[in-house]
Amino acid sequence: MYRKIENDKGLKDKVKLIGIGAGNSAFEVGYFKKTYNIPFPLFPDGNFSIHKKMGEVRTPYFICIRIRNDGSHEVFYSKVGGANDADLLLKKLLQDSGLP
Repeated sequence: MYRKIENDKGLKDKVKLIGIGAGNSAFEVGYFKKTYNIPFPLFPDGNFSIHKKMGEVRTPYFICIRIRNDGSHEVFYSKVGGANDADLLLKKLLQDSGLP
């Protein structure tokens, strides 16, 4: 999904993907990123502070946020579980976000 976004000039500057390592240290996140060649930013959350603010959801968990021109934001997608088809998920997210 990341590569699809990055290779689309219409999406590259509008859609960002990050990962949060719930319960993982910077070392663990770095090891995971290197081992699995993860191209997008990953952030450690060793003390579960982000995880707790999210409601202590199970992982994996997807949350999509639209940031408006005025700086306000809106969660338009929030779901626990993995994605069976990244292309279908990206298509749905783009449709729900209002992006072309």
